[in-house]
Amino acid sequence: MCLSTVVSVGVVGCAPGLAANPRYATDSGAHPQGEPQTTSVKPGPPGIAAPKNDLSWRDCTSRVFNDAGVQALPGVSLDCASYDADLDSLNGATGTLSIGVVRAKSVGTPADAGPLVMTTGSDMPTSVQLPIWLSRNGTDVLKSHPIVSVDRRGMGMSGDLDCRDLFDRQEMLDQAQFESGDDPVANLGAIVQTATTSCTDTIAPGDSAYDNAHAAEDIERLRSTWDVPTLALLGIGNGAQVALAYAGSHPNKVSRLILDSPLPLGIAAEAAAEQKVKGQQAALDAFAAQCSAANCPLGADPKGAIDAMLKAARDGRGPGGASVATLADAITTALGFPKGDRASSTNGLASALAAARSGDANQLNNLITQADTLRQSDGQFVNSCSDALNRPTPDRVRELVVEWGKLYPQFGTVGALNLVKCLNWPSGAPPQEPKDLKIPVLLLGVQSDPIVGNEGVAAVAATIINAGAQNRRVMWQGIGHGASVYTPCALPPVLAYLDSGNLPGTDTYCPA
Repeated sequence: MCLSTVVSVGVVGCAPGLAANPRYATDSGAHPQGEPQTTSVKPGPPGIAAPKNDLSWRDCTSRVFNDAGVQALPGVSLDCASYDADLDSLNGATGTLSIGVVRAKSVGTPADAGPLVMTTGSDMPTSVQLPIWLSRNGTDVLKSHPIVSVDRRGMGMSGDLDCRDLFDRQEMLDQAQFESGDDPVANLGAIVQTATTSCTDTIAPGDSAYDNAHAAEDIERLRSTWDVPTLALLGIGNGAQVALAYAGSHPNKVSRLILDSPLPLGIAAEAAAEQKVKGQQAALDAFAAQCSAANCPLGADPKGAIDAMLKAARDGRGPGGASVATLADAITTALGFPKGDRASSTNGLASALAAARSGDANQLNNLITQADTLRQSDGQFVNSCSDALNRPTPDRVRELVVEWGKLYPQFGTVGALNLVKCLNWPSGAPPQEPKDLKIPVLLLGVQSDPIVGNEGVAAVAATIINAGAQNRRVMWQGIGHGASVYTPCALPPVLAYLDSGNLPGTDTYCPA
């Protein structure tokens, strides 16, 4: 059994909308609309320091690129290392576990440059997202800074947890759809009870040490190991929660804070699940519009075709015998983590679904396997449930199965039943929100995000304002999870902020 660590954080609150006169950014430049907002000039944040005591790095370029399914890039090297973190410094449980990190550098990265620390938290292993980002546009960051990805405990380079047996894993993937009876909440709940007991036994005495707050402490251990005064942090999705939690517990140890596709730290499980389902529905609508406009293989009504497939799977007639949950997860994962440009990713998903409708489920089965591998590991089960707050009762989930099934026809029922998976996990508390932040914060979001939805940016902006700090937003009107990863339009504001510590003068819109 391997254990490991990473952290994520989010924040709650109400917030104002986008700035009144946003800059609409395109790949060919920005076009001002109206009078630009101005930002008062203040002394800049601290610089990004290079480690005084570095880790013992070893080359892992081929392995990490291969694991992510992307080709290695000329002039880009990846190095792997690990460091020991306390099992539970917050609650006193003794022991250590190993945290895995990957460092990306290019031939042009300055030797004395301080790193950008990146985490995607429990959404997916950061060591997988890093090479994908580099293959798209992340190498621009390497011109001025190395990037160091930190995997969360029990995931990726931090050592994959193995705590559920194969039967329970598959039943949870399928949401116990093929069990007898007419109470799916009870059927899935019985499976989850066994899985929860097995996993808490496996990680004992650290069964309360896999939440956002502990992931933040793993990042603090990295900072202290490096012996640097502050860190530059990029958190995406759950990783943004981890980074925000770090800013809450170590507000004077942050030199840059970039929160991409964030969720509030104290968001309740039901609210987070509904935001996710809304994002899935929005992503499906946007995909269907793109698909139809491009005369894709799904025909004139792509959404209708997908709806029919999901209904068939719900009735036990899914392509290749797939459950409705695994089919929905394959679709939303493909939308959340697109491969290639917009046209190729749209056509790729459409082709796989069209082939499955015609009786050839091979491409779809590949998507199902990829989604399972990327998003449904035991480490993700443990970490995501450790972060799930104010969980609903089983009876409330039964109500939501009906309610969301009507409100969100394609993904609502699956989204409601997913809440069952964490009902038996030991309850935790949210990390403390940042107070008296000394640095401005850059926020990024995606209009159609099927992994977390798009409502978290406004709530986290309110948290930043309440902490006494300024923020600016970069909003991508596309489909995916992580504007910094999936649109090159988001990189100029990120690079400028990393370089100077100063925010753009206005919010920025990036077209789909």
